[in-house]
Amino acid sequence: MFFNLERRKAMSENVTINTKSKNGKGTKPFLTVKSHLHIIAITLLLVIVAMLGGCKKSSSDQQNTTGETLRFVWLADSRGEVLSHPVNTEVLNVIISQISTLSPKPSFVIFGGDGPYRGCINHIYTFQAFKDLFAPITSQGIPLYTAIGNHELYYEHSDSGFILGNQQQFQQVFSENPANGPAGYEHLAYSFTSPGGSCFFATLDPYFLTHDSVPIGLGGNIEGPQMSWLRAQVAQTKATHKFLFIHTPYYYVSNDTAEPSFVSPSFTRLWAFLDSNKFDFYACGHSHLFARRTIDSSVLPDPQTVPITPAWRNNVVQLINGTCGAGGGGGTVDPAVRAAWNVHNADKTYYFSVVDINGGTVTVNSYSGYTGAYSVFDTFTITR
Repeated sequence: MFFNLERRKAMSENVTINTKSKNGKGTKPFLTVKSHLHIIAITLLLVIVAMLGGCKKSSSDQQNTTGETLRFVWLADSRGEVLSHPVNTEVLNVIISQISTLSPKPSFVIFGGDGPYRGCINHIYTFQAFKDLFAPITSQGIPLYTAIGNHELYYEHSDSGFILGNQQQFQQVFSENPANGPAGYEHLAYSFTSPGGSCFFATLDPYFLTHDSVPIGLGGNIEGPQMSWLRAQVAQTKATHKFLFIHTPYYYVSNDTAEPSFVSPSFTRLWAFLDSNKFDFYACGHSHLFARRTIDSSVLPDPQTVPITPAWRNNVVQLINGTCGAGGGGGTVDPAVRAAWNVHNADKTYYFSVVDINGGTVTVNSYSGYTGAYSVFDTFTITR
């Protein structure tokens, strides 16, 4: 948009500017200006072009619109039912084998707790043996991340309650989990971001211990330090997609009398945060079944809080993938709930979910099976 003085003078005099051809033998027209209106129009056009060029986003602004492609796997609850059989390896090994042959390979696998029946049996911790089962996956360079469940915290008999030493041993064994949580929560509550920056992942611990304790119910609690930490983490991200992993559901779909789980109001406050920040989904286990539902304004906050939590607005999905070996079927399910929440809990049927992110779209394919080949039985998409 910059001209030399000779050309500006020529434009003001409505003349044709000639320039030498490349061989120096003759001239060719550079610009013919027929009126002052042409001058104004051309000048405005050049200004607009320059402004558009100056509006190009920086690389950090473009970070969440790169069209990043990513795959990961979610599964939970593989525990056995007795001390002599702490992990249902008959099922879990088949699932691990199928995950190890996925193409394209997942960037990571995340396990949602209740891996072994007990965290400690006969004074021997079970975490390393459980972790070693995933060698067909981790030997390929695919990280295994874990969330802690209630069964990791038991020593032989659940009526003895949760044991702090189990939690500490879990933190030591699963040291691949990031250590960026609140003080004391290292490898229990943590977050990480995809290489391209388009996806944010966070894991929370609903059972955090500072001493041995006997819990009242197994629904857990998300106390102040974790929520403050999560708010700070989310405030720093520009990710398009956000995912939360935790052992316990917010909404229960079955009446499981074997493991009664009462929902704390802290989970309503957590969900309000996820809803306001447009998380894609909340992945959990604990209930030994599969269920998913988009939580819209037709689903009421429960339990309600003081002050009142308003209706949900942003369609966060709750994905319960609560058995890759654990039995029991998750308790009784009301037929209306089964339909509304897409519940699956057939006998001797187990599940895992493969999550594919492609730009602004998340596709979740969930697989079911037993000891043979697993196949897709449920698919849903989320677009941001």
